[in-house]
Amino acid sequence: MNKTSEILFITTGSLATNPRLVKEFETLKSNVKCHVMYFLSDDWSMALTKEIKLRNPEVNFIEIDRKKIFLETIVSRVLHKIAIVFNSFFKNNPQICAFANNDKAPQLWFKTKRLFKNVNLSRVIAHNLGAFYPAYKLAINSSIKLQLDIEDYHPGEALYFNEKHEYKNRIVIMQSTFNSADAITYASEGIKLKCETVFNFKQQTKRAVIINSFRSDDFPEPIAINKEINFVWFSQNISPKRGLEEVFEVAKEFSNIKFHLIGKPDQNFIERMEISDNVVIHSPMSQDKLHEFLSKMDVGLALENRDVDGNRDICLTNKFLAYAQAGLFILATDTFGQTHFLKKLGKQAGIIIETSLSDEIRQLNRELLQHSYKVERWKRAKVFSWETQSNILKEMVK
Repeated sequence: MNKTSEILFITTGSLATNPRLVKEFETLKSNVKCHVMYFLSDDWSMALTKEIKLRNPEVNFIEIDRKKIFLETIVSRVLHKIAIVFNSFFKNNPQICAFANNDKAPQLWFKTKRLFKNVNLSRVIAHNLGAFYPAYKLAINSSIKLQLDIEDYHPGEALYFNEKHEYKNRIVIMQSTFNSADAITYASEGIKLKCETVFNFKQQTKRAVIINSFRSDDFPEPIAINKEINFVWFSQNISPKRGLEEVFEVAKEFSNIKFHLIGKPDQNFIERMEISDNVVIHSPMSQDKLHEFLSKMDVGLALENRDVDGNRDICLTNKFLAYAQAGLFILATDTFGQTHFLKKLGKQAGIIIETSLSDEIRQLNRELLQHSYKVERWKRAKVFSWETQSNILKEMVK
């Protein structure tokens, strides 16, 4: 990596919905010129995306507003529909598979071809599946290095449309782009192991796990103020089939424990539940406020359902990592990702729920919730903070 290098990051999402991408270009921007191509979303993420841009004036942001380039957006969507029609006849064609997979892929392809003819790029880094093919085409046409970030195992994710061909499309996109990749990064050990059983790789392709952790200074030292035990769970939405049904039942049994749920409530779901007084529902919080709030908690609930899809079992969620970095004791379901990481952290970090949440709380060693243990866990988590993970990224792009 040198100061004359220029790297392009591309994604089909917005900046605010790609925190991993943001951490990566903020890590590299002091050593290389970073260009970031992304889509503007007219929703909650707009204000956060603006904040990200303002704090990174040295980065060249290439924003795609689909409403402003309406004709190009229509063409891209038409190509998407045509690709779906032809999918049955060209099942192994990477371009057909990529365009059928995501209607933003053609648009990224158009943009990269036009914008970077006269830019001295050294590498393109693609985040999420829809960006893989455009990055691959740019790399082979411009003789630059291709890097792919596998934050999720895409073939294992739920199929939402074009179900007859979509699973195969994802396999074709990943294998064809893997064949040309200089480097591949994975967000968890489980995702890496799964990819290695399904796909072929060139021997010289650099591969590494970079977990999606946070900066250590994002988490203040745990505070010893609790008179009662506080459990916490957070996500974007408080909704069904996320393990919360059991939490509401358990809360009735343990009236001496306070259960904090953070997220946007699904009103129909909330109205169906019988919620006891020791359950507190909080509105969604900004990341800094959330991390400060976690420092006051005792136990984090990581209730991922391994049966939701093939990715859920092997990924490592931001929720789980935030609990660990805040110093909380973790009660986690037995997904591969959570089980594997808890083993690395040790018995004082948390336990896997083997029977039921109720049984585990009843048998919980309360000594491990004392402030001294929380501080010790908080300190140990610095080992896998983003400061250490980002060093892996720097090595990958040399």
